[in-house]
Parts: sequence; C-alpha cells; structure tokens
Amino acid sequence: MAQQRGKTNKADATRRQLLDAALSVISERGYADTTVDRIVEVAGVSKGVAYYHFASKADIATCILVEGVGGIIDEFEVVAAAAPSATNALVAMMESFAAVIFRNADFGRFLVSELWRRGREWSDALRVLEERLLAVLRSQIERGQREGSIRAGVDASFEAVAIVGMVLTATLHYIREAEQRIEDGCAPARAHAETERAFLFHIQDYVHHANA
Repeated sequence: MAQQRGKTNKADATRRQLLDAALSVISERGYADTTVDRIVEVAGVSKGVAYYHFASKADIATCILVEGVGGIIDEFEVVAAAAPSATNALVAMMESFAAVIFRNADFGRFLVSELWRRGREWSDALRVLEERLLAVLRSQIERGQREGSIRAGVDASFEAVAIVGMVLTATLHYIREAEQRIEDGCAPARAHAETERAFLFHIQDYVHHANA
C-alpha cells in the first residue's frame, strides 16, 4: 500500500511538473509556438513520460485551464457558503481570484487570452466553467440586492462578467507595472507584494462603493 502511494505521489508530481513547464513555455512563446519537445525539455522528463500523462499539447493546455478555473470556482463556492453577507462574499471572492493571478501571472495571461476565445479544443469545457464562475458571482450580487447593499438597478449578469474581466486585466496590469519598476531598479523586489496589498485595498473599495 505504501509503495502504491509512493508511485501515485511521484506520478502526480511528474504531472504537475509537466503542467508547470507547459505554462511557462506558453507564457514565453504563446500556445501556437509551444511544442511538446520544448515542454519536456523544460520539465526535464522524456517525451514518453509526457504522453503517458497527456494525449497531446492541447490536452495539456486544457488541463491547465480547466483545473485552474475549477480551483477558482471551488474557492468561490466555499466563500459564498461561509460569508455573512454578499459584500463580504464578493470582497473575498475577488481577493482570492486576484491572489491566484498574483501567485501565477503566467496562468492569468493564458486565461485572459483564452477565456472568451472560440474554436479551441478546450473552448466547450471552458464555457461550462465560465458559466459556473459567473453563476456564483451573480448569486452573490442578487443576494446583495436582497440585503440592500447593492442597488436594485444593477444588472447582475453584466456585473458578474465585469468583475471577472476587471480582476483579470487589472491584476495583470498591476503585476506588469511592479515587474517593470523592479527591472528598472526603481523599486525593491518586495514591490510585488506591496502592489498586491494595494490592489486588494482597491478591490475592497470597489465592492463597497461601486454598487452603493
């Protein structure tokens, strides 16, 4: 049993290694110019190992997006169930979403390039996840309207889409600005963390005032 767990843990670690390597290469080259050869080179494994875990480059990309967005939805649902009010829920959701992108800007860049794209192998799966994500946000916006913290005239469907787009693009903008300041020598390495804290403050301000 212990031996089997060891094999499973090793397989999971190798799979994660391939996904991380693929995301790094996609961020550097773009999906179209990414190759399985380059992915396995960065991951430090053989091509046979890659094809043991994944059927194709598209399968790898699908897993990156589906697992990443799925994790965000899972966190949203936990937050929604525990939050004492819609305002608390929306702040926590947006903070957790932004934190995912701050921790992994490569994922954020890939997601923003693919979330509304059509014709990819993962498009249908991503549409299903997008709707789940938006549904959780809509439910909390509507809850806020019932609680009186969000004005009745707000279109919950529009607001949900706007929140996703705002968090994604604004987070990536803040990350780019922080990275540029660090590269230019105008800010210390900790500027990234300070930027995240500032961004989360703006999120709280947005939720409390934009819908009043």
